[in-house]
Amino acid sequence: MFFGIPSSENPNLYILGIPWDASSSFRRGSAKGPKAIREATTAELYNSFNESLANLAEHWSYRDLGDIKTGSFEELIENISKTVKEHYSGELFLFLGGDHSITYAAFKAIKEVSGEDFGLIYFDAHPDLYPEYEGDKYSHACTVRRLVEKELVRGDNVVQIGVRAPTREQIEFAQEQGIRIVPASEIYRSPRVEISFKKAYLSFDMDVLDPAFAPGVGNPEPGGLSTRELVEIIKSLNVSVVAFDIVELNPKYDYKGITAFAAAKIIREVLGKVAKNAERDLVKREARGFLC
Repeated sequence: MFFGIPSSENPNLYILGIPWDASSSFRRGSAKGPKAIREATTAELYNSFNESLANLAEHWSYRDLGDIKTGSFEELIENISKTVKEHYSGELFLFLGGDHSITYAAFKAIKEVSGEDFGLIYFDAHPDLYPEYEGDKYSHACTVRRLVEKELVRGDNVVQIGVRAPTREQIEFAQEQGIRIVPASEIYRSPRVEISFKKAYLSFDMDVLDPAFAPGVGNPEPGGLSTRELVEIIKSLNVSVVAFDIVELNPKYDYKGITAFAAAKIIREVLGKVAKNAERDLVKREARGFLC
């Protein structure tokens, strides 16, 4: 089982694999990522508690929807949208990539079915703000730009964390749109990021981590975050998470499962943080009711 969390036909957590890497620009192989992540989240290895002692098995029940059918990118968008609409009624979605272009399709699906406004917290070595890359407007190097230009999220509701491979063109676009970039060097000084919006989609590109902690990625970039720094950022987040994804895990270049286990750690800590925040919010509501 998934971290010892019980499976259910009426879950509050859905898992959807998106084995797509046709938009990758360097080393392909992230289409095998969903399988590797599932294998790394086994209850044979983990108990059901995160570091903050949230018992995931008490808070969560899950249903794994398997892997989405892929074809063209347009078909991918359509298939993800259809699957999310068939199942979503407020539950948390975890998307397993795949390269980072899948975030466009997943974010769009959640946005359309929920009808809510929420921000994007984007963990990545790269800002992914190119207008196009090698002629492809939906390359994984263009994901955030497409989301902003398609008005799926406002630029001032985007925070990018761990960036260390920008270009002048991308930085200028970020400044024009109000996108906040928190470079890896800033995280090195203080692994805490203040977020101004209350609801967010979280997207974790495994190359946000230094290759020492995540060698199995498509576009490795030295000088990145440690797994510990990333966990501390997750712990500090004070947002309501509407969905999240793990992308760019490339098992072909992983070593002894290091990257896959780091991905599992990220998932476990996000689920624990969401559970803790829910408990805190419940206590606050009960306290307000008592005072009234």
